[in-house]
Amino acid sequence: MTDAKRPLGLLVSIVAVAVMIFLILPQVILLIQSFTAEDYLSFPPKAYGLRWYGFIFQDDTWRKALGTSLIVAGVVTPLALLFGTAAALGLDRGPLITRKALRTLLVSPMVLPHVVLGMAIYRVFLPLRFDDTLMGFIAAHLVLCIPYVIVTVGASLQAFDRSLEQAAASLGAPLPVALWRVTLPIIRPGLIGGAVFAFITSFDEFIVTYFLASRMTTAPIQIFSSLSYQLEPSIAAVSGLTLVVTAALSGLLILRGGVAGKGGGFAA
Repeated sequence: MTDAKRPLGLLVSIVAVAVMIFLILPQVILLIQSFTAEDYLSFPPKAYGLRWYGFIFQDDTWRKALGTSLIVAGVVTPLALLFGTAAALGLDRGPLITRKALRTLLVSPMVLPHVVLGMAIYRVFLPLRFDDTLMGFIAAHLVLCIPYVIVTVGASLQAFDRSLEQAAASLGAPLPVALWRVTLPIIRPGLIGGAVFAFITSFDEFIVTYFLASRMTTAPIQIFSSLSYQLEPSIAAVSGLTLVVTAALSGLLILRGGVAGKGGGFAA
């Protein structure tokens, strides 16, 4: 780097560090508070321990809320991956003239305000008595998660060399076999990314679920309900647990992306 560019590089580095601190510091403070052993939230805590992490796994209300979130996210993730991948393949191989319009429609739940989306889903589900049910939560979360899979898998398909699939077909492989043995292994980074985004989106989802929930609760709904009455350290513990899960999945996504980038894709 030349002497003239060094001040600019230093300024960019300082701004980058400042932005990183701005984004991460609240989460770090919350995570530290979650390890308090006291009866109230304070920073820094005067005593540390796993007291409130043990509490959320022993308390029936928190245990049911976390269980519901895990069940919904666990069911939504493979379904979103299945439907989203099928949609991405359809968009990639479909008529060019309708591709942009269909893609816009399919990913529109990503950009629509969730309040609007939640109200629309509630109006559809209410006459069907589909609200406040596990199936209703799963259906609503699928609306939110499938677009993430379409985007990530679609990006992988953009870089996919279709001549490989055509070569497999020319050797006698039926289309489903060529997709299973050639296409899907090569676009695996996009599939993993879509699955991770789908799980995180479903596990953390609050607004749309809030419209549907009355007796059943998920972890984000229970956090909001608890905040309405008092600020207990158990809320910080649940939030800390959510942060750890989200960070672990994001780390997996970055790691797999790095491996894919070095290897140029995964082999079958």
